[in-house]
Formats: sequence, C-alpha cells, structure tokens
Amino acid sequence: MPKTTLNQLRDLLRRQAEAASDEATQTGGNISPERVEEIKRLAQLVEITEAAQPQPARKRWPILVALGGTLLIVSILLFARVAETEIELDLALSEVGFVLPKQQVLAETMGLAALGVSGLREIQLPEIRRPGNSGPQASDRVRLSTTSGASGASGGKRQGSITLATLLLPPETRVWLRYTGLPNQYRLSLKGANLELRADVNGPLEIGLPDRGAAAFDFVTPQPVRLLPDTDAVDLDLTILDSGKSAFSPQVSATNLSLIQIDRYHDDERTVVRRVSSILNGTLIFESLNQRELKLRPGEMIHFEQVQGEIRTLRLQDNLIDLKFHGRVRGLGAGSEENRRSLMPTWLEWLRERHSLSLFWGAAIYLFGLIAGVLRWWGKPI
Repeated sequence: MPKTTLNQLRDLLRRQAEAASDEATQTGGNISPERVEEIKRLAQLVEITEAAQPQPARKRWPILVALGGTLLIVSILLFARVAETEIELDLALSEVGFVLPKQQVLAETMGLAALGVSGLREIQLPEIRRPGNSGPQASDRVRLSTTSGASGASGGKRQGSITLATLLLPPETRVWLRYTGLPNQYRLSLKGANLELRADVNGPLEIGLPDRGAAAFDFVTPQPVRLLPDTDAVDLDLTILDSGKSAFSPQVSATNLSLIQIDRYHDDERTVVRRVSSILNGTLIFESLNQRELKLRPGEMIHFEQVQGEIRTLRLQDNLIDLKFHGRVRGLGAGSEENRRSLMPTWLEWLRERHSLSLFWGAAIYLFGLIAGVLRWWGKPI
C-alpha cells in the first residue's frame, strides 16, 4: 500500500480517537459501541498496513567504514615500522668505519712492535747516532720496527720500543680500522683536516724509507718522530705487541657506522670491486624491544640509513676487532642491495614491548565497540 494511504489511515484513526474523547466528555464517560468498534477496526487496519510496508534498506557504509578502519589500523600495526630505534651491537669484525662528530681522543698511547705510515709529505726524525740522518726527511711513507741491540748496563740486550702518541682528532674525521691479514697487524686509516701524528721511539730500531731502504738506528733516550700528512688522509699499519693491549678510548662518540669492507681484485685487464660484510659474528640487541637479541651470521650484511651513538669498546685482539656500540638508528636493514629486508621494529612490536597493558585494553575496548556496532546495525535499520 502506498505510504500516503498509510498516513491517511493514521490521520483518520487520530480523528476518531479525538471524537471519542469529546463524546466521553459530553456524556460523562460513555462512548457508543459503534465508535469503539470503528476505532478498533481502524487500529487493526493501520497495524496490518504497517506490517505490509517494505522494510527500508540498511545503509551499508557504516559497517564498511568500520571494517575498513579496522583493516587500516591492523595493517599499520603489522607492517608500518618505527622511524627510529635504539640498538646495541656486540660484534667481532674484520673492518669497521665511522666518523667522529666532535674533537676527541680516539686512542691513548699505544705500544707497538712496528709502525708503518703512508700518505706523508715529511718525516721529522730526532737526533740519532748515525751522522747525516737526522732532521726532516721528504718521504711519502716510512716504516719503524723494533730490534734488539747491544747489551745494556744490566748485561741483557737492549730492546727498542715504539709508542704511538695520543690520537687527538679534529671533528668530522673519518676513521677506518681493519685487520690486514698479517699476525697482530691492523691498518688505521684517518681522513680529516689538520691531522697531527707522532711516535715516540727509544733504543735500537730499524727505519725504512722508500729511497734509502731499511737501516738500523739506536736512540739512546726516548725521542719523538713527527709524521706530517701530505693530504687529509693517512694510513697507519699498527703491529701490536703480543702482550700489549690496544688503547682505543672507551665511550667514543661516532656517526655513520659502517660494517662493510671493500675487496679489490686485480688482473691484467680489469679491477673488480666487491662490497662484503665485515661481520665475523655477533649480536644485535634492540633496546626498545626489551633487550631482544638477534644473532648475526658471519658475513651478514647490515645497513644503516642514519646512525649516531657511542663506541663503548674498540679492542684489537686475536686478529680481529672487538666492537661494542650503543646508539640510535634509522633505516636499519639486512641483506644485499637486491634483497634487503628491514630490521626496524613494527609499531605492533614496539607497543607490545613498551605499552603491553595499554595495547591490551585499547584492543579490547575497540573490539567491544566494533562488535556492539555490528550487532546494532544487524538488529535495526540505521
């Protein structure tokens, strides 16, 4: 039945009810049976007509919006990753690189069995016993190595010593440190402005220069050897003493941490350059995920888009580099360039570890509201 007819029936029923009310007022509460029967008949007709009316179509958009919003939230929690996270690295490496963001001491005095330096413009040698060999020497490289000399006052042979002076480096100095493959020998490469290097020598030593070869010298008292870089880059080959300890400073501020080494292969026709991981073994710890640990396999590639923190330990031992680093990183990933995967925590992992109780109650309240809304939508039209 058309909706206008239903409205007419309702209007007629209303008028009959008003007429019955007026009649009851005039007759002292008496209403004629005919009028009562008429009102009853109209009421039944209105009820039947309402039942016959088609139900209005439910609007689907509210439930679709709710389901779409739920899917979006779940997707963000499962797949979106935090922009920055706090990590700690405990690694054994063959090579490491980093940048010093401020002036600081990289290493205290370090006792060495041998020291080779390249990338120099001048070497300032002290007074020595062999005439004509003191003073500045124009050379791009030099090698100092300890030897045993004549017997001293105690009757034993005198042993030479080489001590690399404290390395106080300027801001933005780039540092590379790698194991050279020779026993107890490591190469420390520095690139920066206004580098100053000095080694203190004492006793019998062998000094090798490119144009003169190796020659033996004897320093009666400790003397300085000043090494002046030719450019802003210099390489130092450090052969540490078997019983000695590397003296790299703890708590060195560092940025641009690199765990990659460059391998070059030469033949008669070409040079092949390959980027490989310098990781021998170690652990990556996620501080923001309740100290969750990730074991790193030998040769596993680890990348950073941005990293800044503190080198807490940098030690040379057992022909490897022991590194402990703590800092904040962005874009942490693993794998090769073609198959890189992100290691940054997802928002769900971060919330679960840092705000587990809030996550539980928030999810419970949201699900309760969602289910209640669906049931309400299902039970009556909106």
